[in-house]
Amino acid sequence: MLKKSLTLVAAGIFATSALANDLFAPEDAVEYRQALYQVMAAQMSVMGGMAKGELAFDREEFRTRVGNLGKVAPMVPETYFPATSEVEDSRLSSEAWEDMEGFQEKGQAFGQALQQLTQAATAEDFDLAAARSQVGNLGKTCRGCHDDYRED
Repeated sequence: MLKKSLTLVAAGIFATSALANDLFAPEDAVEYRQALYQVMAAQMSVMGGMAKGELAFDREEFRTRVGNLGKVAPMVPETYFPATSEVEDSRLSSEAWEDMEGFQEKGQAFGQALQQLTQAATAEDFDLAAARSQVGNLGKTCRGCHDDYRED
C-alpha cells in the first residue's frame, strides 16, 4: 500500500486539482498545507538527526518516519490550486504559479526520492550508511523546491 501511494506521489505531487478547489476554502487549504509540511519536517528532523549521528540510529524508528512521510505526502497536492495564490499567509512564491511545470517537476523529484528511500528502508540490510545517503537525496529535493519556490 505504501509503495502504491508513493508511486502516485511521484507521478503527480503538486499537480493542481479542480476538485480541491471545491473542497477547501483557499485560506483553509494553505493552513492545511502548512500543517502537512510541519508533519513532514518533523519526520525529516528525526531521520536527519539519525543520519547525522545526533540521534541514535534505530532502524525501526527510521522506517516508521519514512512510513509517516509516505502517508502525509500524498495529501499535499490537494492544497495547491490557483485560488491559494491570493492567500496572504502562503509562502509559495508567484514563480511557482508562473512556472507550474517546473514546480511540478520538483514535486515529482521529491516523490521519486521518497519512493527510493522507502525501498531502501524496507531492505533487510538497511543501515546507517544507506539512511545517510537516502535522507541526503530526499533533503536535496526539499531544498531545491524551497530555493526556487518558497518565500521566506
